[in-house]
Amino acid sequence: MASCAPLPLNILHGLQKAGIDLAEAAASAHLTVEDLKKSLGEEQADRFFTAAYESLGDPAAGLAIGMQMRPELFGVVGFSVMTCPNFGAALARIVRYTALASACNVELVQDAREIEVRMHCAGPQRSYSRCRMDIQMGALLSFGRLFTGQPITPLRLALRGEHPPYHARYAEVFSCPALFEQPHDAIVFRRADLDLPLVGANPQVTALFDDAAERDLLAWRMPRSMTKAVRDALREMLRGELPTIEQVASRLCVSERTLQRRLAREGAQFTALLDEVRLEMARHHLAAGRASLTEIAYLLGFVDPNSFFRSFKRWTGQTPDVYRSGAALPSLPLPPGAHASGSAWPAPSAGSV
Repeated sequence: MASCAPLPLNILHGLQKAGIDLAEAAASAHLTVEDLKKSLGEEQADRFFTAAYESLGDPAAGLAIGMQMRPELFGVVGFSVMTCPNFGAALARIVRYTALASACNVELVQDAREIEVRMHCAGPQRSYSRCRMDIQMGALLSFGRLFTGQPITPLRLALRGEHPPYHARYAEVFSCPALFEQPHDAIVFRRADLDLPLVGANPQVTALFDDAAERDLLAWRMPRSMTKAVRDALREMLRGELPTIEQVASRLCVSERTLQRRLAREGAQFTALLDEVRLEMARHHLAAGRASLTEIAYLLGFVDPNSFFRSFKRWTGQTPDVYRSGAALPSLPLPPGAHASGSAWPAPSAGSV
């Protein structure tokens, strides 16, 4: 299963420079700033982009944001692109590694005279879709000009949809004609632009970043156990509220039906996995000894301490107090990626409160 891509730090930086309070926009989307730095589900990303776009107050803001993008904030992908020998090689790497840094797909279509960089963001059109595409195209042109040291001028822009009220701004920013109501979104360069050398070209460094990017791409494409993915998501989401299957599915970028089907294929059920993770985390918190039973009950999404008490005793045959008095775990944070398999406790029952 391919994981969701995190929001590029580049985009977050650009939104901040445009005056967006990331914490405020994230809160409006029921997220935190830390959540924005992790992989988000489609629904979560949609909520954030909607809130951020509404905060901008200027439908043309994406044009300015795109021209101020910082490619180094794209992480290993950005450094791989910046150290390429020329603009054409950089575009090829953007196409190959775009899944690691953006939810948009990029495709190159070329002939003897020009190269068309087509961009497509998955999902239905949203209020922020045009702004998001403006940012993507502006960032690409800004990168080309900055790292070739040349005033690259596109041949044209192709844009889906009708003329926006600010359509005259495209010619000002991109210095080329902008054609609307086109079958796809694209920025078109001269074929000769591909040979322009990059000022940061470094074959040795590029090889290192390419190796790292290839490993990340392989991990992104590699099929994952849905059971493990659900357990990992539940550990991150159990913070006082009980995650629903719909919320977990959104975080994992799949539909609820697909999640249930994949779990069934692996012989697992969502409610049972939820109980397993709650028990795992309860044991950890009890052994660590830093939280009260009331605090642990709250953290694990129980309605009250009595519900936690009954569920824990049903799972283990012991009360939380008895377990805590005999636990010998060191006071360490819960290891990331640790899971219940191999642990010696009775299988939790589904449907605990």
